Amino acid sequence: MPEYKVLIIGGGPGGYETAIRLNQYGIDCAVLEMERLGGVCLNWGCIPTKALVKSSELFTELKNSIDYGLPPMEPSLDYGKVFARKNVVVEQLVGGVEHLFRKRAIPVLREKAVSVSALDNSYEVLTEAGTSIRAEYLVLATGSVPKELPGLKIDEVNVLSSTGILALDTLPKSLAIVGGGVIGCEFASVMNSFGVETTIIEFLPRIMATEDEEMVKRLTLALKKAGIKIITGVGVESVSRTSGGNELTLSDGAKLTFDKVLLSVGRVPRCGLDWLNGAPDMEKGAVVIDSLMRSSLPGVYAIGDLTAKLPLAHTASKQGMIVAAHIRALSEGLEYTAPELNYVNIPRCTFTHPELASVGYTEAEAREKFGGIKVGKFPYSANGKALAMSGTYGLVKTIAREDDDTLVGMHILGLNAAELIAQGALLLSLGAKADVTEKVTFAHPTLSETIKESLEDLHNLAINKV
Repeated sequence: MPEYKVLIIGGGPGGYETAIRLNQYGIDCAVLEMERLGGVCLNWGCIPTKALVKSSELFTELKNSIDYGLPPMEPSLDYGKVFARKNVVVEQLVGGVEHLFRKRAIPVLREKAVSVSALDNSYEVLTEAGTSIRAEYLVLATGSVPKELPGLKIDEVNVLSSTGILALDTLPKSLAIVGGGVIGCEFASVMNSFGVETTIIEFLPRIMATEDEEMVKRLTLALKKAGIKIITGVGVESVSRTSGGNELTLSDGAKLTFDKVLLSVGRVPRCGLDWLNGAPDMEKGAVVIDSLMRSSLPGVYAIGDLTAKLPLAHTASKQGMIVAAHIRALSEGLEYTAPELNYVNIPRCTFTHPELASVGYTEAEAREKFGGIKVGKFPYSANGKALAMSGTYGLVKTIAREDDDTLVGMHILGLNAAELIAQGALLLSLGAKADVTEKVTFAHPTLSETIKESLEDLHNLAINKV
């Protein structure tokens, strides 16, 4: 029976980074992963979609070459090559992770865990292949799976998940995207850029329902202007296969037909383990954890989507670092106090055209929580770098408490928003005040100056705002 100090079940961003950090600490560990290292993010999510995003951005810029003072171009799309490039990017990154594991001699057990039994001061994990593995500590990092709807089942042929649409090596003529969240809006931008007739159908009154309402209104306008049809306040009752394609019946009685349907209504935690001596406490299908990522079972931790805290790869990674540090402290007989992991201050990014990124509270959330707030805004159209890049559609919005000027929210719509939001995450996590620009000099000409001017607008001191 293989024995390890720590067994990590799941090799996604949370799982594999936890393993590497434990290895750096000199702690014996192994990863149980039935598929590929990197999980959904590297293989069927974050990374392949970003490869497509880059190709779609470049394709759009080539079509709009006249905006840059270049001769008009009529580029042709070879999606087979775009698809192949996406796969190359994925394989390179996954190969890099596998190389790190080989270099550090971290075992990867290519089997599926099916049951867990509690022993004296350890756990026994049984795999589908019949292998028995013992470990003192378990880290559950099993991720999540796409959510389905009644009457709308994923078959990866006509009704696709994000995994299924990434596996298409040819583009459909038309695509219905059921769900206007992050995944839905990202694929809408990509597919529309490649010439696919794209429609988003969202049950709620607006897309991106958890993001700041003002920023979403601006994003919605941009998506519609690009040619994406957006239907809100309507659900999808069923889908049926007809000679013309896939016919969707909407809750208002309308019937619409598309070549393909992408179902993107969220994801649900995946555990799939049979706990033979008692299971960890669960809430709404997610493992309940404390500030150290400990479950209710001694020696059992949970990280990532399985905890339903904030289903992002970097959330899982951060949780994993806390787990590794705690196990190290226990192994050395030391006390360990976890740094406060404020999930509100973890940045959120949507790679649409234009990008939307945020950290902290929305304006509505901040008003409800703090009462009096200040809101600073600065448009991309007043920024020199944005103008030079032909990217003037955008806005930086900063929110601070009225009583003490503490920053509590930042929202960015525009070029490189996903990169810029790291500055907001730093400011909020450090408890910065609105006057932080008095202590920091921003480089010129850069897009980051939009952040500076937005911060200064909190005190009506933005230099370049009309």
